[in-house]
Amino acid sequence: MERTVIGMDIGGTNLRGALVTPEGRILKRLRIASDADDGIDAVVDNIVKLAAELGGGEVPGIGIGIAGVIDSRAGVITQAPNIANVTNYPIRDNLVKKLGPGANVIVENDANCAALGEWWTGAGKDVSSLVMITLGTGVGGGIILGGRLWSGADGMGGEAGHMTIYPDGALCNCGNYGCLESYASATAVRRMVREALAEPGVETVLGDMIPGSDPDDIPEVVMSAALKGDAASIDIWERFGVALGIGMASLVNILNVEMIVLGGGVARAWDMFIEPARAELKKRGLRAPAERVVIERARLNGDEGMLGAAYLALGGR
Repeated sequence: MERTVIGMDIGGTNLRGALVTPEGRILKRLRIASDADDGIDAVVDNIVKLAAELGGGEVPGIGIGIAGVIDSRAGVITQAPNIANVTNYPIRDNLVKKLGPGANVIVENDANCAALGEWWTGAGKDVSSLVMITLGTGVGGGIILGGRLWSGADGMGGEAGHMTIYPDGALCNCGNYGCLESYASATAVRRMVREALAEPGVETVLGDMIPGSDPDDIPEVVMSAALKGDAASIDIWERFGVALGIGMASLVNILNVEMIVLGGGVARAWDMFIEPARAELKKRGLRAPAERVVIERARLNGDEGMLGAAYLALGGR
């Protein structure tokens, strides 16, 4: 029988898993509620349940991607913003206890898994070095150098969202000021909308479009308003793109990677922000690295995290 593994992507709402071949082909996929609001023990129980369903009763290797600060070497969740009451939780050891001593469990940051997935079978499959930036509620990052994930001395590298873009800028969830996440995320878009609506004399259709909108839908609303020519919405995406371009220039200058892949839900607004981002990268990047680097959209339609986690379970790094 063909060797298969399980790749999982753990979110605040859903737990997604797939049975994956060594070639990166998905044979089966399932989604269940993560129950993250009930705490980490509920999440672990759901991981075990989903693994059993995907593996047909036999649990092969499992790779797990989780948002947060992950000590991948120790298999510990240091911090997880989407799971209630988690601090320094030994998830790998606790999963092995439930799955059996022979279980091979790998735990990694979800953005690192996404970077691996896009490098393995997606936009970056023909390059040996890339940075993936995930634009979602926050901003995540993963780095591939020489065909290997670079996760840093403590297993916590690649946090592109916490580069300082503007030293005296907006407060970030991490406690710092002016991080990329504060300007190029769904959270940032929502903040900039509030600021635009509070500014005296600003004429914008957002005042009519935003009330009653689900907070998760606000970036889509701002994109729609920008497409209609709303100046305040266009300005929000311009600022988003400039901040992203500053961050990409720093990454390119330091790492000289072949590609930057942009994914996550907010990347759907690509046409709104990519030109100011490219212009800022060109302005601030060193000439040769900035001219070499290719900026691509993620191609795996949300499966990149599961596939990257599966790649780790197959023994890749």
